[in-house]
Amino acid sequence: MPLLRRVVAVLSRLLATSRDRGVVDVLGSSTRWGWGWLTGGPRARRAPGGFGWDGRTLPYFVHGYHYTWLNERAVEVALALDLLERHPGAEVLEVGNVLGHYADVSHVVVDKYEQAPGVLNADVADLDLGRTFDLVLAISTLEHVGLDEDDLDPAKPARAIERLRAHVRPGGRLWITHPVGYNPSLDAQLRSGEIPSSRMRALVRERHRNSWREVVPEEAWGTPYDRLLYTAHAVVVVEIDAR
Repeated sequence: MPLLRRVVAVLSRLLATSRDRGVVDVLGSSTRWGWGWLTGGPRARRAPGGFGWDGRTLPYFVHGYHYTWLNERAVEVALALDLLERHPGAEVLEVGNVLGHYADVSHVVVDKYEQAPGVLNADVADLDLGRTFDLVLAISTLEHVGLDEDDLDPAKPARAIERLRAHVRPGGRLWITHPVGYNPSLDAQLRSGEIPSSRMRALVRERHRNSWREVVPEEAWGTPYDRLLYTAHAVVVVEIDAR
């Protein structure tokens, strides 16, 4: 039955997206994704390439879990691992169990739903660990808060960010990646400054291949999220420094 439910869910998504984007567009996107899934992993591992970020070139991150060569994980995980490498010895809190699927991690991880060894199940909006950290990371996680839950609450991500800020020690940093278009309410709060940040940068994806380039945030806002393939076409990186 679980397999049947997944098949029904995929077919429903295909039909719904076809009504919005047209059958030809959906067939083309599905075919490209399928071909990329079949052939892209080995090809990406042989020649992973790289993307520009803050005056440097970083390699795309290639991994079989969630097929990173097809989506925003190729840049998000690359950026997060680079950040950790540049802060050796930092005490780290990660909200959303992401990096543990791709690398050996020893830092504290909080995830409301995912059951895994060493993962603390807690609601980020109520988080109180009784300690602070040098780095607090949230990789494509906060857009789900207050949206993909039983009770819709557009203000909940802002409360979650406040709780995370309280866990950053002076001189530390809260670092967030956010897929544009998935949660329009959170988009608006970040874009307007209602949720203040110290720095904000962005990446946008080429439409038909998983190649990314750095842009100013204003070029990223308004980019639609691909709900057929659950893929972002723009990612905003938000940094909040603790003083």
